[in-house]
Amino acid sequence: MSNVRTVAIALAATATALLTAAPAALADEGGTSGGITVTARGSGGHVTNTYASLSSLSPFLSFTGFYKVYGPDYSSVSPTKEWTIGRLWNVQVGREYADGQQHCAEGWSSQDDGTFKLLGRPCVQNPV
Repeated sequence: MSNVRTVAIALAATATALLTAAPAALADEGGTSGGITVTARGSGGHVTNTYASLSSLSPFLSFTGFYKVYGPDYSSVSPTKEWTIGRLWNVQVGREYADGQQHCAEGWSSQDDGTFKLLGRPCVQNPV
């Protein structure tokens, strides 16, 4: 019986050591508007990157146009091209932000007359 107890104690100690040694996981905060999704990655107010993409629930499978991804002190515009589900515009951020700061994306679709139509403008707060 003491061997079973010794093994149980050793397993519990190993599990505790593994759990406390594990690095903090990255958190994703995502939002969708009009078929456009924005995702901010990071943890504890640190944003590693923010990206825009078509939502898997989007009413369309692709669009020709561009994304704009922006936050409190950054802004990036993608090339104008065809964007399909699974392709994303990724912006490396690597900064700390106060709680409640917004990170947003816009999807703009090219129209036949040369103008652009806003498809969606989702925003999310810092990942925690």
